Amino acid sequence: MLFITSQEILSRVFSNEVVVVEGEKTLFDKISLEIAASEDWLISQILGDATANAVTADTALFNMCVTAVGCDALRRAIPSLDLVLTPNGFGIVSNTNVAPASKDRVERLIESCLERRDFAISRIYPQLFQLASWQDSAQRKFLYSSPLQDMEAVESWDKRNDYASRYDALLAMRDAAAVYVTKLAERYISFEVMERVSAAMCSSDTSEDAANDRVLGKKLVNILIALLNGKMFHYKLVYPIVNYLRENDEDWRASSVAELYATPSFKNTKESTGYWF
Repeated sequence: MLFITSQEILSRVFSNEVVVVEGEKTLFDKISLEIAASEDWLISQILGDATANAVTADTALFNMCVTAVGCDALRRAIPSLDLVLTPNGFGIVSNTNVAPASKDRVERLIESCLERRDFAISRIYPQLFQLASWQDSAQRKFLYSSPLQDMEAVESWDKRNDYASRYDALLAMRDAAAVYVTKLAERYISFEVMERVSAAMCSSDTSEDAANDRVLGKKLVNILIALLNGKMFHYKLVYPIVNYLRENDEDWRASSVAELYATPSFKNTKESTGYWF
């Protein structure tokens, strides 16, 4: 394991929520398998192997990764743990004669774990944007395959409450919006501009062009949310963006999509059966 290798490190994550009960194994010993699974998930889903090895050199980023892994691991393990409520927080015991913590309290603990995990993820991403090792990773390419990258967007989605966590909702939202992202790229924005804008949204580039792309990306996000919430797809939703691209964007003008919006040109020839005036 890379991030949580001892009870001492794990205790930093749950210093107030979960306590060690005297005579019991440590929480680290009891959920070590879940810690390993959560660490593998974080690396494969968000960090990438090359970046994971570089994270240890960045204290702030490392601590956020520890929090994300710890919270996700406990969330995975809770169904198999015997939890009791102590004056200092939840305790984990092996004695089945002790009354367990109530279902409502345990569910709130799971919700708390997911909220803290998602908050840690939201703090991890901006720091990853600045790491050279992450720029060409499969994880970054996955993120910029859609403009929907910020968990804040899910709060405006009508189906948000169908999912246990904001991050899970974001992944589902991206899947649901994929058909609209493709349609927008094919007929209005172009695949070249869509990829550039989405890439700028997960970049630390401070140039004016990148800033303009992020503004455009936010407009696309608003359109996608409206469509996901049931708004009919209509060209008026997108035309302000198309007009902006036609006037200001060289990549768009060089794309095949621009040909769809070219002004028709009519010429008279001797072979014509009629004439244009």
